[in-house]
Amino acid sequence: MTVARRSRTARAAARNSAVALAAVPELERSSPVPNGALQAVQDWSPTVARLSLGLVLLWFGLHELIQPSLWTGYVPAISQTSGLALGMVLVHGWLLAMLGAALLLGIAPRVASAVSALLLLEIVLSLSFTGGVSDIVARDLGVFGLAVAVFASERQRLVLRG
Repeated sequence: MTVARRSRTARAAARNSAVALAAVPELERSSPVPNGALQAVQDWSPTVARLSLGLVLLWFGLHELIQPSLWTGYVPAISQTSGLALGMVLVHGWLLAMLGAALLLGIAPRVASAVSALLLLEIVLSLSFTGGVSDIVARDLGVFGLAVAVFASERQRLVLRG
């Protein structure tokens, strides 16, 4: 097929698709989601993301505080039976729990999500370098992305304002 013939064929296909699209009534081309529902999702999704991140951080923080010995194996370059590893896990658990509570209560959500993102980035990098990529790294990478999204969102609902 020559270049000229391919060009004519492409123009004809574009013309036919434009004609077919113009023939479809406006109602059939509209979104299957009603405008009001879509607007509600857009309005509330940053808040749902913040609350979800808060729940995840609070959950893991409380688990680290309740059973720190189960988490000492994740402290790099320190014996998991040492007191230092136990202390680091307790501090980490406290920090996660405080960040989770702040996000759930709507207290400084941008600051809390930024600190959460940095903490999660450290976790992802540390786990990647010490144990390689795993399902835990993939999960924490997703939570990191959620923290970044919460940090970037401008419209939050259910936030304590000064």
